[in-house]
Amino acid sequence: MSDQDLVVEDSTVDTLMARHPATMAVFNAFGVDTCCGAHSSVREASARDGVDKAALVAALRRAITEPR
Repeated sequence: MSDQDLVVEDSTVDTLMARHPATMAVFNAFGVDTCCGAHSSVREASARDGVDKAALVAALRRAITEPR
């Protein structure tokens, strides 16, 4: 796991969506609660919502780094 993956895991859902709007589609595709659970870290949200954390982080990293 890279340091960048840890940064994504420790960021809150709402922070990532505010800084990188493309991540909203990723959270929605994985079924992560982006409303009431938006103040949770990606790590907490993936555990809470029963999401594969590694797959979610990889998809978020792609959304953040790929050109739009």
